[in-house]
Amino acid sequence: KVIPCNGEDDIGREEIDIDITDATHHYQSAGFYDGLSEPFKKSDPAARHLPLLYQSGNITKVIQQPINFLELADRYAEFVTDFISENKKDPFFLYMPFSHVHTTAVNQPEMQYASCAFQNTTKRGRFGDALAEADYIVGQAIKALKEHNLEENTLILFSSDNGPWMARGKSAGSPGVLYGRSSGYWNVGKGSTWEGGIREPAFAYWPGIIRPHTRSSEVVSSLDLLPTLSALANVALPNVTIDGHDMSQILFDTGKSKHEHLFFYGAGFCNGPRRGIKGPTAVRTGKYKAHFCTAPGLGGCDGCQVKYYDPPLLFNIEEDPSESYPIVSNGSDPIIDIVIKDIQVALERV
Repeated sequence: KVIPCNGEDDIGREEIDIDITDATHHYQSAGFYDGLSEPFKKSDPAARHLPLLYQSGNITKVIQQPINFLELADRYAEFVTDFISENKKDPFFLYMPFSHVHTTAVNQPEMQYASCAFQNTTKRGRFGDALAEADYIVGQAIKALKEHNLEENTLILFSSDNGPWMARGKSAGSPGVLYGRSSGYWNVGKGSTWEGGIREPAFAYWPGIIRPHTRSSEVVSSLDLLPTLSALANVALPNVTIDGHDMSQILFDTGKSKHEHLFFYGAGFCNGPRRGIKGPTAVRTGKYKAHFCTAPGLGGCDGCQVKYYDPPLLFNIEEDPSESYPIVSNGSDPIIDIVIKDIQVALERV
């Protein structure tokens, strides 16, 4: 149901508590779906009436079902500012994942949402309104840090998880220049390993520690967050294999990436038991990126081809972020031959 800004929310709701120490029983008894039992769309009322949950300790509270999207940003902002206030005297880690700008239900205008205060406030339609409201939530967090004199003792990192879900059209954003032009098709976003699917902007903010207006084009992955933050907090990492690296030398200086080869696993049309390969589909090494397989993003597209490459499809991604001009290995440039050989050797070790 879409609730108009000048209308009344007449949907009945009831708060319930779920003891997650016996999660399967309690979630099922509360009307939630057990993913191992029945077909999803027929059995899951939450798929039709999405709940808003709050978890503390072993208790999960269903705050609202279905969600009133007009209230969601304020609920997020209130939680964030309360968390900062309650933990201002202790070290804390706050993870803020946004549902804003991810496409929502088809009954929402343009499959996006924003509260009444932000509707029709941008030239980018509902996507722009949702983005503006996400910016407001971040602003509330910054305001709380300043009010409690924590701004200069707090590292803020902001990024995204993947490129736009291009099958959703303008409701999903745009890959911009990262368009994978040599692909020959339009769906080069989320779910693919073209730059439009995996390359994300990010910023880091820490007054007095990170120099303002500095930039880096070094290769950094979300896999690096755990080792980087652990190093800054002087916390030992668990004794397991971790693919990420401490990247603090990039945050605070002009250091280089520790990723000699950063492999990408994706492009679902390439992977799987009946697909051509089971390992990584692409790799980044320095200024070069190589594809072992290319395929369209989530949802596919008519006439899109899955292609496999041996030797790999190579691009100079610093000069050609649109992946328009493949580098041909024809013996004329010995450096390219060395790069391809290095990539193939690294792949064998994966």
